[in-house]
Amino acid sequence: MSDRSNLAASIDGAPLADEEARDLWTRFSRYMDEHRGDMAGFARENGYVSVTPTFERGRALLVVRTTEAPPEKPAQRPGGEKPAPRRGGEKPTPRRGGSSKPARGRRRR
Repeated sequence: MSDRSNLAASIDGAPLADEEARDLWTRFSRYMDEHRGDMAGFARENGYVSVTPTFERGRALLVVRTTEAPPEKPAQRPGGEKPAPRRGGEKPTPRRGGSSKPARGRRRR
């Protein structure tokens, strides 16, 4: 048998020791038994922003955030170019030669 627990937990990305992780899972499980599906309630009651159970590397992982997650960076475009920023409220320029409506069948001549 492995000395590694099948239950893991992290708070803001920092892993908890096995005993602390088991304790957090126990409290989480008890709460969820009484409040089915209310992960936000468990988070609020314990002073967290969010609690998310997941599965990683063969272990059940409870991911806890005490602060808002940092915004995700936009994906890089091929060639490393970034899109030009738009000025406040501008709409994208429509493309030439077409309408915004989908084509319906063949055109009449």
